[in-house]
Amino acid sequence: MMSSFWAMVQRDLLVTFRDFWEFAYRVAMLPFMFILLFGFILPTIGQVPEGFPTLMFAGILGMSVMVSGIHSVAIPISLDFGTTREIEDRLLAPLHPRYVAFSKMTIGVLEAWLGGLIVLPLAWLIMGANLSVTFENVGYFVPILILAGLTSASLGLLLGTIVKPPQIPALFPGFLIPMVLLGATFFPWPELSAIPWLQVLVLINPLLYVSEAFRAIFTPEISHMPVEYSLLGMALFTVLMAWVGTRRFVGMSIR
Repeated sequence: MMSSFWAMVQRDLLVTFRDFWEFAYRVAMLPFMFILLFGFILPTIGQVPEGFPTLMFAGILGMSVMVSGIHSVAIPISLDFGTTREIEDRLLAPLHPRYVAFSKMTIGVLEAWLGGLIVLPLAWLIMGANLSVTFENVGYFVPILILAGLTSASLGLLLGTIVKPPQIPALFPGFLIPMVLLGATFFPWPELSAIPWLQVLVLINPLLYVSEAFRAIFTPEISHMPVEYSLLGMALFTVLMAWVGTRRFVGMSIR
């Protein structure tokens, strides 16, 4: 069973590295534009405070991890079930469909981490002169990185079973952009206390917990959600989205 599982994972990894530059372009373009505009151009011409690049650094990293994982899982699953029907070949393997879903999530986790590794040096290169980043709460880094990857992959699994191929073009403006803008990418969650209803509403956004967790590590001097709450939020969303997404995936596989 495990040999079949890892064979599917290796096959998807091979596809990723075969098209690595396309993957890197897809992963880096949106963060690059945010980094260039808000991390270099606007601070240089004095249109945003000098400390703004430091404030958004953790959010940009969280956004990169989340969007990479979502994209690598959601779109292939949607296409496999809808247009190409490639999923039927996977379901012929001697595995329960849930393990096929887990293999997709595994790829999502790995690509989420890879997306973060691509964007991190890009942010340092462009915003370095405007950054004031420390590295505290180091013991939380590995759990945060693992949970961030799992959160993005589980959300990708859920979205992949919901979004049909014709709806994929609407995924970016209709879901990802609101998720990014309201996911504590450009503001710390505690500062939303000025808008209490919005501070509560954004708690349904998984990216919020990822951004706040990275903020607790890299810029702890900036107000942030307690790191324990961020970890708990990521864990709860991961379990919920993976459970619902796997049930939907299995249900669609046996139709």
